[in-house]
Amino acid sequence: MRGLKALYIIIVGMSVLSCGLRPQKSVPDRFTPEEAGYSGKLLPTFYYTEGMKRGMLYGDAEGAVKIFDKAIAADSTHAPSYYEAANALIGIDPARALTYSLQANRLDTTNLWYQSQLGRLMVVNKEYGKAQDIYERLTQEAPHNPENYRMLAALYEQNRQPFTAISLLDSAENRLGRVEELADMKLQLLIQVKLYDKAIAESKALIRDFPYKEENYLVLAELYAAKGKDSLASVCYDKALALNPTSANVLGAMNNYYKQKGDNINFMATAKQLFNLDDVPVETKIAFFEELTSDIPFYRDHYFQMNDLASTLLIKYPKDYRILKLYADHLIASGSTEEALKLYKTHIKDSVNLDAYNIILDIEAYLQRPDSVSKYAAEALSHFPKNAELYIRHGSILAFLKQETQAMKSYENALKHTTDDSLRSVVYGIMGDTFHQKNQTKKSYTYYEKALRADSTNSMVLNNYSYFLSTSDQQLEKALEMARRATELSPGNPTYLDTYAWACYKLGQYAEAKKIMQQAISLDRSNSAELLIHYGDILYELKDYFMASVYWKKALERGYNAEQIAERFKLIEGK
Repeated sequence: MRGLKALYIIIVGMSVLSCGLRPQKSVPDRFTPEEAGYSGKLLPTFYYTEGMKRGMLYGDAEGAVKIFDKAIAADSTHAPSYYEAANALIGIDPARALTYSLQANRLDTTNLWYQSQLGRLMVVNKEYGKAQDIYERLTQEAPHNPENYRMLAALYEQNRQPFTAISLLDSAENRLGRVEELADMKLQLLIQVKLYDKAIAESKALIRDFPYKEENYLVLAELYAAKGKDSLASVCYDKALALNPTSANVLGAMNNYYKQKGDNINFMATAKQLFNLDDVPVETKIAFFEELTSDIPFYRDHYFQMNDLASTLLIKYPKDYRILKLYADHLIASGSTEEALKLYKTHIKDSVNLDAYNIILDIEAYLQRPDSVSKYAAEALSHFPKNAELYIRHGSILAFLKQETQAMKSYENALKHTTDDSLRSVVYGIMGDTFHQKNQTKKSYTYYEKALRADSTNSMVLNNYSYFLSTSDQQLEKALEMARRATELSPGNPTYLDTYAWACYKLGQYAEAKKIMQQAISLDRSNSAELLIHYGDILYELKDYFMASVYWKKALERGYNAEQIAERFKLIEGK
């Protein structure tokens, strides 16, 4: 299908040229045929000429078709008008174009131009069998037109007859000599059917006849690589690059080749060359860099080369915030947090960027610098005074810095600028968590209730509220129902499953608690000691003392409080 899709694009491209799919120019007022001196049998000629002008000069395809229709109304046998109307419509309404082309061919069955157009339209309209019949006839009636062979070969390929297509292209070569487009097509077909030795021979012939195209060396290089002939592949890659040192296609192929071979030196060298090219979209470069950084061992072992790539991007795209962020993340990963922070601070001097302010606040909080947090939070809020999420972030950072009173004020400001019930629920939930951290349980529960009134589907609030109730042995039935609801809203969340199991445990439903906790542990990817200690406690109540001790020991190994573990082991002494 690859060849047919390419030809479809060519067909549509041809329609652009013929019907003028371009920005339309203003169309001058038309004069009548009488004013132009046309009448009677000359009317079709007048309208045909005007239609051509409308399409070719002014880019008005539909307008051109309307004028061709006038020519046809004046003379229903005017085949050229049908033909040109079809040309005008190929790119915008191929089904309609086909009706015009069919009529042109009925009127003149010997016109090869009409037959060729009909063949193209049959392809565009996916009438592949009919198209094949047309091009088989055209290769006989116009045997010196390479386009007919190319179309027919593509149709054979689409019909899963690649060997027939290859045979046809061999026949064309015997008649016409080596035509580059047909030779390229045959080479791709040979590769497709895995006739690599023949493909290598064809590729060499292409290089002999067309030695100044880097694509020919590139194909041969990849064929040698597929055959495991690395030294020959390297020579061909180098020749391709020598012909066009800035070819993204060649450098990309070489980069992939070196990656597959594990040649990281050349892999990174070609990556840098690609990063310097304007032809490679910046999005592609960012994705490439992110893919490399996701491989932690590779990133660590090639840090200096990665730094070179990141620096190249920053120099090439100094005003692109995505690149600045990429480089800053790279600095943070290397431990240069202060340098990353300076980069973001430099950026906000020139551009008001909420995301940059948020990252600055996070880094300053991580570095435990409350004064700087206050400074940049105030600056950010001066630019975004009604941004509720910014107030929430500021409040969360203040809470992290143990400044709960100031955090609550920030949350209250967030509520003033929140019109969305879902976000309002989130704020109330965070306020509930904050009051709980301050051991103000009554206020904490009040805010959880407010959060659930705003949004009863807030699974995080349902989970936290349920857990705090169950750990304090309060309203256990309510805690159980909220925990169950949280797991329904967020299935597969091990933390929520843990809360649900713990609520069952508190109500004495140990068998159910065990089943749920097993799911939580199997889904957990954080190596939580809390889940293990809870599971051990549940097993203890089920009198499975041995397995309870196993999970308590695992919890200890993962950092759980040793004194509390020791107290649990005392419970099973002698049992």
